[in-house]
Amino acid sequence: MDTLNIVGWTATIFIIISFLINNILWLRIINMIGAALWLAYGIIDTSYSIIFLNVLIVSIQFFKIYRLSKDKNF
Repeated sequence: MDTLNIVGWTATIFIIISFLINNILWLRIINMIGAALWLAYGIIDTSYSIIFLNVLIVSIQFFKIYRLSKDKNF
């Protein structure tokens, strides 16, 4: 298995796991890791649609995690 497939499958596993988590903070953290790995995949493969989507997802997740960390009730 080449590096590109390893990155892609690892990203897929993180995304799937994120949907199984009930804690919203951990869901967002794991999902952001998966999106960052998909971003790496897109960069390695020079796939601009994957890069674009995952830059947005990572940015949104980062913002949401930041907001959750400021909220004392998370």
